[in-house]
Amino acid sequence: MENKKSSIARMNNPYIQHKTLADIREYKRKRKLKRRMKLIVAVGIFLILLISSTLVRNYFKLGELEEQKAVAEAELESLNLDQAELEYYIGLLEDEEYVAKLARSEYYLTKDNEIVFSFPDDRNPDHLEATENEAEMEEENESSD
Repeated sequence: MENKKSSIARMNNPYIQHKTLADIREYKRKRKLKRRMKLIVAVGIFLILLISSTLVRNYFKLGELEEQKAVAEAELESLNLDQAELEYYIGLLEDEEYVAKLARSEYYLTKDNEIVFSFPDDRNPDHLEATENEAEMEEENESSD
């Protein structure tokens, strides 16, 4: 194919030169503006990703901490029950009748003029059995009042 020359002739006057330079400046200005906008959008997206990753990380950390809190609350409740039980036993140990009964049952101590017979198949009752017997006696006393 043959190279066709443009059939339009350009006028070479100061107005056309001025207008051409203005068009070139406008093109460069728009190109700079587009680059600047692309940079601003890229920085914005980067900041949004940074903030959202921090939020997601904190969300998962919050879940872990809530699990730890639930475990700690369960442990606290268990310890409170243990403490209540120990306080109950402290109260029982302050009662002289209970201490005497406990000493007789575990260590075969006797009252005056009392004889204790121990058989080989007997086992040493522990303080829980003595406590249960004590609690049953207290319930009977309360129900009879």
